[in-house]
Order: sequence, then structure tokens, then C-alpha cells
Amino acid sequence: MSSSPGSEPPVPSDPLWRYGVYLFPVGPLSMLGSYAGLWLFVSASEGDSVGVGIAAFLATVLANWLSYLFAAIVAVALIMDARALRDYPAWNPNPWLVGVLGVVHVAGAVIAYPYLLSVPTIAYYVYRRRQHVGGRRPAEAAGDRSTSE
Repeated sequence: MSSSPGSEPPVPSDPLWRYGVYLFPVGPLSMLGSYAGLWLFVSASEGDSVGVGIAAFLATVLANWLSYLFAAIVAVALIMDARALRDYPAWNPNPWLVGVLGVVHVAGAVIAYPYLLSVPTIAYYVYRRRQHVGGRRPAEAAGDRSTSE
């Protein structure tokens, strides 16, 4: 693979960390499921439905842990995606700011208020990423252009 001096440098491939970033709404939705399970548990404990109360308790615990898990996945994926995009010519976000955003998103799994900041900001990050980098690898996009012409 020799390249001529006048050729353009190769464009790095689009990192696959974006799929972890795309999971950002799952954490808040899981937290809402946890709150719904807690409400069902409290209303079932006032009545005589032991089975519904146990199922609601298990659903609450599971949804709460899933919220922690997906928030951590999104935080790691955000940082790794920003680091992988450093070499991308179209857009390179600041990994430190994205890391702080990931920490805020994990804090949202503990208390819900940080989600009010992190979810719209991550949505904007995904929008900007899609606008500048795209959702596909550059080689795939170039292959689509050549087949459509």
C-alpha cells in the first residue's frame, strides 16, 4: 500500500462506541420503571396481595440495577467514543467534557435530577456526532455513493 505524496490521508473508520452511547435513554426509562415498581409495591403492601408485592419488589430492584448498569455503559462509551474521534477530521469532541457528562449521567442513576441535564446533552452530542461523523463507516458511505451513481 504505497501512497503518492499528493493523496489524501486515510480517514479513520467510525468507532463502534457510538452504539453504547445510543443507549442513553435506557437508564432514565429503567429508573421510571423502578419508580412504577415501587408504587406498585407500596399499593400492594396496603392490600393483601403478597405475590404482587414480591413481584413488584423484585421488579423495582431489577429496574434500579439496570439503571446503574446502563448509565455506566453509556458513560464508558461516551468517553471511549470521544477518545476514538480525536483522530477524526470532521469533529473531535473534548474527552474531558464528555467524561464529566458521563459522570453526571451515572449520578442520574442514583438521583434522578442529573438526568435532566445529561439526557438532553447526550442527545445533542449524538445529534452533533451524526451531523459531523455520520452513523456509518466512511468506507461504507463511499461504497453507497459509488453504487448509486
